[in-house]
Amino acid sequence: MPSFENPAAFFLLILIPALFILRHFKIFNRISFPAVLADWEGRHFEWKGKTQKFLSVISSIFYILAFLISVCALAAPVISNQEKFYTSLGTDIIFVLDTSPSMSAKDVDGGQRLEAAKNAIYMLTNKNDGSRYGLVGLGSSAAVLVPPTSDQTFFSARLSQITAGAFGNGSAIGDGLSTAVCHLVSSSAQKKCIVLLTDGENNAGEIHPETAAQLAADNKITIYVVGIGSKGKVPIEYTDPITGRLYSGYLDSNFNPASLKKISAIANGRYFEALTLNELSDILTTVSKTEAVSQTFTYRTVNNLYYKQFLSLAILLFVMAWFIKRVILKEMSCFRYKKILFVRSGCLALAFIFLLLARAGLTWGTYLVPVQKSGHSVAMVFDISNSMLAKDCPGNTSRLEASALYAKKLLSKMEEIPVSVVIAKGDGIAAIPLTDDSAMVESLLDVMSPGLMTVPGTSIGKGILKAKESFNTNFSSAGRIWVFTDGEETDGQLSSALLECQKAGIPVTLIGFGSEAETPVLTGDGKTQVMTALRRDRLEKAISEASIRFRFFNNHENLLYINSQEKGSALKLLSQLRFATTENLITSYEVKPVPRYKLFLSLAAIFLILSYVATEFNFARFFVAKNLKPAAATFTLITLIFTGCSSETANILKGTISYQQKKYRHSVSCFMEASESAAADSDRLTQSYALYDLGTAYIMLGEDDAALEHFKSIAEDAPDAVRYSAFYNAGILAWRNSDFEEARDYFRKALEIDSSKMDAKINFELSMQQSQAKGKQNQSNQIQASQEEASPQNLEQAVFQHIKENDQKQWKNSETSDSSNLSEDF
Repeated sequence: MPSFENPAAFFLLILIPALFILRHFKIFNRISFPAVLADWEGRHFEWKGKTQKFLSVISSIFYILAFLISVCALAAPVISNQEKFYTSLGTDIIFVLDTSPSMSAKDVDGGQRLEAAKNAIYMLTNKNDGSRYGLVGLGSSAAVLVPPTSDQTFFSARLSQITAGAFGNGSAIGDGLSTAVCHLVSSSAQKKCIVLLTDGENNAGEIHPETAAQLAADNKITIYVVGIGSKGKVPIEYTDPITGRLYSGYLDSNFNPASLKKISAIANGRYFEALTLNELSDILTTVSKTEAVSQTFTYRTVNNLYYKQFLSLAILLFVMAWFIKRVILKEMSCFRYKKILFVRSGCLALAFIFLLLARAGLTWGTYLVPVQKSGHSVAMVFDISNSMLAKDCPGNTSRLEASALYAKKLLSKMEEIPVSVVIAKGDGIAAIPLTDDSAMVESLLDVMSPGLMTVPGTSIGKGILKAKESFNTNFSSAGRIWVFTDGEETDGQLSSALLECQKAGIPVTLIGFGSEAETPVLTGDGKTQVMTALRRDRLEKAISEASIRFRFFNNHENLLYINSQEKGSALKLLSQLRFATTENLITSYEVKPVPRYKLFLSLAAIFLILSYVATEFNFARFFVAKNLKPAAATFTLITLIFTGCSSETANILKGTISYQQKKYRHSVSCFMEASESAAADSDRLTQSYALYDLGTAYIMLGEDDAALEHFKSIAEDAPDAVRYSAFYNAGILAWRNSDFEEARDYFRKALEIDSSKMDAKINFELSMQQSQAKGKQNQSNQIQASQEEASPQNLEQAVFQHIKENDQKQWKNSETSDSSNLSEDF
């Protein structure tokens, strides 16, 4: 709904009637333009009174309208939208899509069956109904393309890449279903189902469809089967993905639905048939509604500013009014008022310039916005450059192997925490979207190698930025990024990437692998040998540079470096995920740029007012002495104001200015001097303000203990606003030090002063929850890695092992063997 963020700006509209009132009482003298013969310089005189009066009125109307619209822009017009954010999981749905050549038949509204199936899936997944979606490609073989995820951008991109024949010429329905079951087993969703879209029968693969259906039923996974297309002879156009050759003709379509019905019956589902896109879309909608579950969610208000549209219209009206007055009416040609008009035009020009700057939308500076999150999600970034092949990790393993094993151990302790995987080399690629499908992640970790990417070099920063993009926009989990690397970077973008994550409120932890002693390793061409080592100094330097450029809070936990070989390093990572449940809210902070259009609009208003004051104000009426200039009167007024200020007030003013300029040491000295002077004069009120300002300055210097001491020194008879702010900030400091009980007490005291503050209420509840959770926490101090060999003991394990091997083959097939021009790939 439309509203205004700064409605107080409408008080400026009082200036319009005030101007006419001041003119009526001769406080302002309106500039008039009489017909003076000397102004015509002997030219032929032609009376145009009515026309000039009409144009003058029009220009005045334009000026007033432009001023009204500018005031509306200063009031910050916004349209607020409510966006839904889910705080609990819904249904996981995996689409098993048949890509056999017969899916190129054109009998679904004149289009191909495969394209119709893809369009129907698009329409369902774009509804943002809180479900997570996955995708399995089915041909003579099957492979998971997208594990169950809420990342709709990733899902849509992979779906669009599917083509007929991409997985061979057969239909391994059993393999496709069992692949989907394997990747749904570890899901923590309330409901799980599979939707098979096919036009044929099982004629390939190693697993029978009924066996796969029984596995689904055993794991409480429902299977819905959708038969696509008509029977009989139908036209077909098929492009072979290998040769690129186009085949066209007719297909004898006559599949038997009996086997498909049996599959759905075994897995407690239903069988459908679709001949049109609308029927197919309705079927998927029916499946979605049938499998829908109750979810918890919250709304976030998103405000869209529209001040630029107002300013564009205001600028246009100002230009039209100026054109009428200066060009058509030629007011500047009036000899009698040239000097006055020059002053007014100068002020108006400055006002117009500031109006243009406001329209430009300039920003500088940033501010922190607290965002409530529920649970955690982790993006793992793996450096797969050739330097990671150096074998200087324990057990004579390579850095890449060690990072994969390390990540597997972490995954075993991260139940119900969504994980995404980004691989980084010369660029960053999102390999796996956010998902709790641990089987998918482990299949990639088992085959991790530099051959998965062809871009040479190492760009850890690009990998981090790609991981930042992987976090959900419609789920309220707090994201973290873990980077597994040796610090060998070739483009120097790590520091800027860390800064961007800080601005988005996403903590990043760099995990170092390898030895700091130089070790030989081959570059990408397999011939050139170079020396490499764990570049700890580079990683720590990048963290330091990003921290210096981001000084809102000295929270060093947002950017960390951890050596993987240090004892307890994995425990440090897992401790970042404490209290990661949907019932416990987490407060993270996002950095937003500060728009400065209000400043420029205010300056424009000031110069507009000055244009009238400087040219119309009747100084002679108020200043008897003729030699007293307006500038001297203004200077006298300013002098009176400042000479009436006490030394304490002056020091507080100086300290505040230094604080705004980020000169925190100087502001501390000013506030301290003001506090001491106020104490000597027994001025308790001024001393309270000085102590509070002193505490806030100490916070910016990272001296939390000193800040807390000064907050506690504020007297009980201090103004309520000062005492509330002191208790609130003290609670923030206690929270930062993980002293949740003390934080709870401070927030309670703040609420006792002002119970209407929502921020204090939220933080008080969070402190209560964290304090209780911390008391119950009994986390293990060691992470035990299971070294047991996986030996299939039953049918389910055998099938899942087979699927895992197929997943690994898919990753291996994406490797490149081209080593040309890779002598510098390291």
